Amino acid sequence: MKYVEFGETGEKVSEMCLGSMMFGQRCDQAESDRILGAAIEHGVNFIDTAPMYGNGLTEEILGQIIRGRRDQLFVGTKVHKGVDADSILTSIDESLARLRLDYVDLYMIHWPVEGMQVEEMMAALAKVVAQGKARYVGCCNYPAWLLAYSNSVAERNGWPQLVCNQIAYNPIERGVEVEILPQALAQNIAITVYRPLVAGLLAGKYKGG
Repeated sequence: MKYVEFGETGEKVSEMCLGSMMFGQRCDQAESDRILGAAIEHGVNFIDTAPMYGNGLTEEILGQIIRGRRDQLFVGTKVHKGVDADSILTSIDESLARLRLDYVDLYMIHWPVEGMQVEEMMAALAKVVAQGKARYVGCCNYPAWLLAYSNSVAERNGWPQLVCNQIAYNPIERGVEVEILPQALAQNIAITVYRPLVAGLLAGKYKGG
């Protein structure tokens, strides 16, 4: 397994990240445990989850199966509700309870929302870090301008900046190559991707006819 620097955090994470969206939906706890064990055995130390996966069931299963393995893992989850301060602050507590953790390594805004109040959002994320409930904060599905603007607000106020952007990226969905990936290279923003196999298309899930 190759390990890479995660943006400017100083952390080294496995190049392959285990997404857990199917835990509790297509995989029961025993199968989820087997998958996690196999991933760790092959050097994976980066686990991605979200409260919307299985309506919280995925986090609950992870809370059961990462016991005794926590020190080996870099765990990321996401904000469940809106992007207002109350949603950010209550969502992290709910996730930590389901995950049975005192903190996550990475806490991400899942989707940008029209009319979002960026300063309020970044202040709430800063509070989560200050309370020791997350070590770093990041985002998913952000256009380059919004990530840059959010981090400028954080820098102006002395708050933690967004260290990553999780995006859809594969040989078919390549729009991120225009601005998002160049921004990541220029500003050392970590990039994690979902749908790398186009929802199974490139793995042979779908046959002709």
